[in-house]
Amino acid sequence: MIGSREFKGRSGQIVAGRYELLEMIGSGLQSVVYKAHDRVENDYVALKVSEWSDPDASERMFREAFVMCQLQNTAAVRVLHQCETDDGATALVMELLHGADLGSILHLREGRGEKASRSWLTALLEPIVFTLDAAHKNGIVHRDLKAENVFVIDPRAGGGVRLLDFGFAKLTRSPKITSPEAFAGSPGYIAPEVWRRGAWRADARADVYAFGVLAFRILAGRMPFEGSPIELARKATTEPRPSLHALRPDLPADLDAWVGQVLAVEVDERFANINAAWRALQGCLEGD
Repeated sequence: MIGSREFKGRSGQIVAGRYELLEMIGSGLQSVVYKAHDRVENDYVALKVSEWSDPDASERMFREAFVMCQLQNTAAVRVLHQCETDDGATALVMELLHGADLGSILHLREGRGEKASRSWLTALLEPIVFTLDAAHKNGIVHRDLKAENVFVIDPRAGGGVRLLDFGFAKLTRSPKITSPEAFAGSPGYIAPEVWRRGAWRADARADVYAFGVLAFRILAGRMPFEGSPIELARKATTEPRPSLHALRPDLPADLDAWVGQVLAVEVDERFANINAAWRALQGCLEGD
């Protein structure tokens, strides 16, 4: 039955005649990620396998591979190969990353009450801005930008960051595979127009909104809006934007105007592109 099959990976299993599964290192709604040994190149890789036989799930994997190939030389995670498992599940072979996702790092920092400096914010977000700008210029909207999809590489493994999970990316120049009423993204980062009219409404400015949420969390130590999905939808679409300066009095008061624009309810009142949002944020923080 369509959508009923799951890939049952196990340690020692060989995929595509060369990738030996070692352990599961991550999972999502539509896929699972394994650490694997590439017996041809004698290297370790990450193998992302679609868990569903639904043609749309396979199409998303193909699109994800296409997107990451389009974004070579950015901070997008690097895809190395595309293959199938013995039972026909689609698989992507990607670089194996060593470090931690930004969501986990922020959770620990927030628990300790640590404040983010401008230099740390820049190191984290500048590569993400560069990557999103390249994506948007290629007609690609990420649609699931969040702290958990930013991976911070351990300095002992080279340092830097990677932008993960283009599985829900919208390709504006390709046929739609997300139904008009569907939602794509994580509730705290979903733009008001997506809450109101569905994922099909997302353009590059939906990524700008999610970027604003991410920057707010890094600086404030909390999300701009919190609560259940229903509460988040109401707050994102109707409530005044919170004061970042009130949460971080040590930062310039001008940041509140930036928050109001980057998280604007009406999409036409938001920053027109990711570079404009980033330049404005840097300008506000010059005195930090």
